[in-house]
Amino acid sequence: MKTQGRKVLRRKSFRALSAICTTGFGAFAAGIAVSIVVGGPDSDALGVMAVMLGGIAFIRRITGSRIVLGEKVLSVVNPVFTHDIPYRYVANVAADSGGNLVITTSQAVEIGAFGFGGSLIDHFVGSTDRTVSEIKAGISEQGDLRGDSPTVRRLTRAWVADGCTVGMLVLFAVAGVIGDWAPAG
Repeated sequence: MKTQGRKVLRRKSFRALSAICTTGFGAFAAGIAVSIVVGGPDSDALGVMAVMLGGIAFIRRITGSRIVLGEKVLSVVNPVFTHDIPYRYVANVAADSGGNLVITTSQAVEIGAFGFGGSLIDHFVGSTDRTVSEIKAGISEQGDLRGDSPTVRRLTRAWVADGCTVGMLVLFAVAGVIGDWAPAG
């Protein structure tokens, strides 16, 4: 996928898994919300909704892993941290013996790409090897980019996952409050 002068490399299975889980868990949570509206507050139902939102957040973080070939920077987007590596600091891009994509910087730092971790299926499909080739081709197209900032590590932004995490925490808190106030019976 090419977007605004950058190329995004991501496993097709991650896109499908993200869509299926988000839709499935979201529909289940929506069904529970309807039952709460019809039947009244229920701490157990709110807890289940919170778990569904937590599942969406977890899956979206994992399946959001990708590599972005920007104009001056190669970004490795992992579930928690994103590594922005200026092209001039990329020393090597390769698949290790386990099939994991590893980017080595000129400072001898190895950065693994979670989205292209080795797997039995990838051994036959070869998406990691194709991605290594695409990254090398993308780097060679960039030419000499002097004056770039050094490698930066930052928290990964995943708006849907973060929103679901906040929703999960709120629902757990409300479920706890409702559970404590529920009449004995």
